[in-house]
Parts: sequence; C-alpha cells; structure tokens
Amino acid sequence: MRLALSIEYIGKKYYGWQKQNSKSTNTVQHYVDSALSKIANHKINSICSGRTDTGVNALNQIIHFDTFSRRSDKNWIDGVNSNLPDDIRLKKIYHVDDNFHARFHAKSRTYKYFINTDSNSTIFNNAYTYVVNDKISISKMKSSLKYIHGIQDYSSFRSSGCQANTAIRNIISTSLIKNKNIITFTITANAFLYHMVRNIIGTLVDIGIGKIPPSQIKIILKHKDRKYCSKMAPPNGLFLWNVSYPRKYRIKYNSESVLL
Repeated sequence: MRLALSIEYIGKKYYGWQKQNSKSTNTVQHYVDSALSKIANHKINSICSGRTDTGVNALNQIIHFDTFSRRSDKNWIDGVNSNLPDDIRLKKIYHVDDNFHARFHAKSRTYKYFINTDSNSTIFNNAYTYVVNDKISISKMKSSLKYIHGIQDYSSFRSSGCQANTAIRNIISTSLIKNKNIITFTITANAFLYHMVRNIIGTLVDIGIGKIPPSQIKIILKHKDRKYCSKMAPPNGLFLWNVSYPRKYRIKYNSESVLL
C-alpha cells in the first residue's frame, strides 16, 4: 500500500529535508521517517517531492512511502505527530495507487519568499522574512520578472554543489505583491536548481534598491555563471508552498497564511 502525505515544517533547526546518510539525524526526513516507522512498526524510507535546503520552510511538502500496516487516517496523523518535534507536522494523508511518485509525478512546484521592508515590525514576521532596510522599489522588481520566465538555462542562479544534470528549467509563472510592509514573491516552475530561488531573490532585491537595473537579469542569464548574480538571500523567508500533481491524485491544499 502506498500513501502520500502533506508535511509542514519550520526549517530553522534542520539541515534541509534530505537525510545524507544513515547517521544524519538533524534533517526533517530523519524525524518524519522515524515517526512513521514507529506507527507502521517497520522501517520507512520516504521519498519527497523536492529537497528543501538548510533553513528553508515548507507549508506543503509531499512525500510518499510504502507500508503493509493498516491504520485509519486519524491514527496515522495523531500517532505520527505525537512522535514529531513541535516544528514538524503531518497535515493530511492521500490514498494513492502504487505507481504514484512524489517526485516524478509532480507537474510543478511553487515557492513563496517573503521580504519585509519594516525592521520594526513584529519579531514573528521578522523571523520568517528577509528584512531589507533600504528603500525598495517593487515596480523595478516587477519590471525584471519578464526575464525569468519560460524554458531556458538558469545556470547563473544555481549555487556550486548543484547535482542537477542540466540547468534548463521551465519557470511557469512569477508574481510580486506588496501588502503593507510585506512583499511576497511567488514562483512556479517544473523544478528548481540548488539555491535557485534565493539567488533570484538576492538579485531582485538589488534591483529594488537600485543597485543594478532591471535589465541586468537578462545579462546575468546570458553569462550562465553564478558569479554574475547577486548575493544569495537568507533561507528563513523561503517556503515550499505547494506541489501540483495530476488531478486523479486529488492532492489539494488549503490557503492558510503564515504571516501576521
């Protein structure tokens, strides 16, 4: 029997989602698999929709695993959550067929990044946003988004250590919305490169504060070299928001807000 789960977590204390080896314990996957194994009464090795990096958060990380144990959804959820740290939570269970694959069947992934233009706002907002003290122009940032769209080589926005065989990705959509002091950047793509979103954000912020012109992104992309893009933004403002799957799997999401 194959089950898919929606997991949310605060990434601050963890070295990302993925277990590096059998001895790595400070990852989200380590705690999730350990909790699942206790409730299933056998060893679980889950597979995720996409690895999140050190310090990155997730609102709807999708994973799948196989089990021969029969439990009600409530028993799975209550049992697993009772064995998880307070900053990791199993939200929902989806009953999928044995062909379902959390990574390979994902049609797209959506990330949101939160930029805070007011360092004096509540510390709870500051904890999950990139606080930018300089005056920032959202119109300049928006005018640069046309360059990061569609199928192209995004080598300039991937960090060293990226294990992807190709830097070709398809960015399906991007948006920037400002609500009071919070700027929300939303990006959807078929897949992402190592540190790709945070490198894009660092460049967008430099555009917003007037350090570089909006058209510079086009030049950065042409170089296909990470050294030409801006300093990477911090991880705490980044959230894996949702993952899209074929309709038949009925994997849906609620629209909760994570910021005050």
